[in-house]
Amino acid sequence: MAINDPYVGRVDRDHGSWERPRPLMRRYNLFGVALVAALVSGCGVVSRGLLYTDTVQPLCRDLRGADLGSKVGAGSSKRMQIPTTQIDLSAEWDSRAIGDIARKHGISVVHGCDSRRQSYVFGIWRRDEVIIYGE
Repeated sequence: MAINDPYVGRVDRDHGSWERPRPLMRRYNLFGVALVAALVSGCGVVSRGLLYTDTVQPLCRDLRGADLGSKVGAGSSKRMQIPTTQIDLSAEWDSRAIGDIARKHGISVVHGCDSRRQSYVFGIWRRDEVIIYGE
């Protein structure tokens, strides 16, 4: 047997024996495990939770330290989407327009606003809410 024999460690496949995995395949398997672990842990590519997400972020410019007023109003829209089909099957209803929310809650001057998104079960059900602050 030569030292640089390419068939060292290989077993004949005709007899149903196994062949040890190549180092490149080990790297692919390790990469796959790392990718799955990152996605399951919540710190991977997907920036939202798979079963439930609830985030609040500023919708208007940042007004830290400013008086936001004495009145608060909120309006939301709901969306139902079935992502498993080739055709976009979705429905969205209600309004989250700032003007509509202000009129409904008697706010004449808007000082600030926030956006809140709730998502359930892989994003199939989603609720987007706008919260406004003013006088």
